[in-house]
Amino acid sequence: MIKVGPVGSNVGSIWEENGRSEVAGIFVSFTENTIQSLQFLFYENGNYVQSNKHGSDHSENFCALLFDYPSEFLTSISGSYIGDGYLSTGLDAIKFNTNKGCYGPFGRTEPTSSSKRFNFELRNHRLFGGFHGTMSRHAVESIGIYVKPVISSMNYLKGSLRVKAEK
Repeated sequence: MIKVGPVGSNVGSIWEENGRSEVAGIFVSFTENTIQSLQFLFYENGNYVQSNKHGSDHSENFCALLFDYPSEFLTSISGSYIGDGYLSTGLDAIKFNTNKGCYGPFGRTEPTSSSKRFNFELRNHRLFGGFHGTMSRHAVESIGIYVKPVISSMNYLKGSLRVKAEK
């Protein structure tokens, strides 16, 4: 697996969901300016499996995103965070795009002047290999993705992944 990111704060406890590529849903808890927690629903070995909750146990606002699995899949994850890595308040917004629609943004709907934007664009869902990041007791501090190395069909997948971090 290739580890991309994370973006956001480098503080907090590390969480990993690598090798879990079949995303059937995402559960998001958020306030008006932070992502409190993320939890994922995966399809594994013929069963739906819920991940651990990453972030706070508290929930000011909650949204359950249930995909039309298997025909609906992630195509990009974008959002913003405040800070420079160590002096960060974590993720302040996140948005999930699929081949069938857009979910979010959750958290801050308009980035501040100090917000730094990120975008993990997959383009080809076969590349997706899972999530990773950091968390505190209060929020999701950072997020990243895993990408599957698909050597046998590189010509077919050429140009399929784009990662962009901007201010």
